Amino acid sequence: MQNAKYKVLKDSFGHNDFRVLQEEGIDTVLENRDLLMILPTGGGKSLVYQLPTLMKDGISIVISPLIALMQDQVAALKAQQISADMISSAQSREDVQEIINEAQNGRLKFLYLSPERLNTDSTLYLLRTLKINFFVIDEAHCISQWGHEFRDDYRALGNLKANFPNTAICAFTATSTNHVTEDIVRELRLENPKVLKGKIFRKNIFISAERRITNGYTQLQAFLSRHKNESGIIYVSSRKKAEDVSVYLNLQGYKSLPYHAGLPQHVRENNFKIFVNDNVNIMVATIAFGMGIDKSDIRFVAHLSLPKSLENFYQEIGRAGRDGEDSETLLLFNAADMVLQKRFLNEISNQEYKEHLDAKIDGIYKFSTSEICFHKQLAEYFDDTLEACADRCDNCQDSNVARADITKESQMILSAIYKTEQNFGRNYIIDVLRGSKDQKLLANGAEKLSVYNIGIHLSKKEWFVVIERLLELKVLSLGEFNVLKLTDGAIEILKSKRTVNIKSSRLEVTVKEKKVKQKEDFEYDEVLFEALRAKRAELAKELGLPAYIIFGDKTLKHLADEKPHDKASMLEVNGVGEKKFEQYGEEFLAVIRN
Repeated sequence: MQNAKYKVLKDSFGHNDFRVLQEEGIDTVLENRDLLMILPTGGGKSLVYQLPTLMKDGISIVISPLIALMQDQVAALKAQQISADMISSAQSREDVQEIINEAQNGRLKFLYLSPERLNTDSTLYLLRTLKINFFVIDEAHCISQWGHEFRDDYRALGNLKANFPNTAICAFTATSTNHVTEDIVRELRLENPKVLKGKIFRKNIFISAERRITNGYTQLQAFLSRHKNESGIIYVSSRKKAEDVSVYLNLQGYKSLPYHAGLPQHVRENNFKIFVNDNVNIMVATIAFGMGIDKSDIRFVAHLSLPKSLENFYQEIGRAGRDGEDSETLLLFNAADMVLQKRFLNEISNQEYKEHLDAKIDGIYKFSTSEICFHKQLAEYFDDTLEACADRCDNCQDSNVARADITKESQMILSAIYKTEQNFGRNYIIDVLRGSKDQKLLANGAEKLSVYNIGIHLSKKEWFVVIERLLELKVLSLGEFNVLKLTDGAIEILKSKRTVNIKSSRLEVTVKEKKVKQKEDFEYDEVLFEALRAKRAELAKELGLPAYIIFGDKTLKHLADEKPHDKASMLEVNGVGEKKFEQYGEEFLAVIRN
């Protein structure tokens, strides 16, 4: 079994070794056991169910939320000469019947379905006629109302266990807090599942965040100047913004297209194909362009406003660097984004759910403005632990950034909290410092305190930033009802034994320095790499395939480094297997020889 597993890994997928947790996940699937796998985007979740399917009899049923995502994965499997197909509402009755016949006659290894399609009597009848080895639930977080992309149709997937009690269910997602994980297991009715959770840290992704100046176009231009001729996604807040930014970029000489739910389906699908086939470099998109985008060579992701939550942000930046190569992300934001996001909450009637989403918006704003390592913050949000990244986010890298001393202001806040007996939250403490005439303060005798009206030199917003800094430094903590509490670290500051400083940019908007990308960790022939890319583009056009399905950039770089001269030496390159060599090997060898 062990040798067979590694043979399939190399021959069918071209890999020499498994990534972290992949082998453990594959063994769980081969044991016919329920599995929940939480692995960051680019961690190789699809291999965990695709490889066992090739080793088992029968067909695997994959439930996936988006037609574009299913089309992408089916195309990738077919390119590897693996029999796969999908059934969706976009197909004719004749096409659907032909696929059903293929499945019933045992000629398909994978059948992709949407949750809406699965929840019909006709589909359940079809599934009972098939020899199913296991079910795959992709984007499993969609089943939890506490996740960020909850879908009603996913709830009905809990009936799979009732209808197919002896068939294993393997669920996959890139993002899941402990709360969401428990919800997935409960809703899918998984029986004694193996839960595998990878580390959140994506070391090949550099994260930066800046306060947006006006429309952010100048900052975006500076960012894009570091990514000429590279693929990337720019996320915007509205359909109109997607159109406007795309027009602006094209006028600046970039090649971009918009993508949003207001476009006709055939236009969206065509724009998607143009992007994945490298005929344009940039997709300007709303969140309609999202889950499971499998283009491996996306080098950058930019947000021109705050995402809805940290889950959304992590999913969206995860679309960069799926091939493991260095990639960069930029988040542009301001406080108005938070106000706009919260305005949409007024349409929600469920008060508990509304408060839940409200907290998520607060969380992404706090993340954006914080000085704590961005990777560390993400890890802690998803119940993981991580040391500061040192050089993979601008909070860690900006050692020379201008800083302001806020020790005196910190002492004012800490004194005000102490003198009000640690019984109040931020607004009250700031009102005391700024000498508010609010009746509640006067009724409590706040005007008699020595700290009353001593902080008029800062605005209310600036005081909020100082309090956020003290919370980050764990000098303050939040008690019940968000009451501010002093920690042991407060005493050192009050006694002037410890200073406190803050990025000046948090108190006033400044433009950041350009980032320097990390160099490749191995040398390769850049001229040969470009020649191999040109050959890949030529083949992709001939075959009507996305270029990355033929070979990813990382494989081409290894080819340009190792320069194999024959089949045997080319098969030693990571990313090249028997099937891909049969299809494309000689053409790439010819480029290397020449």
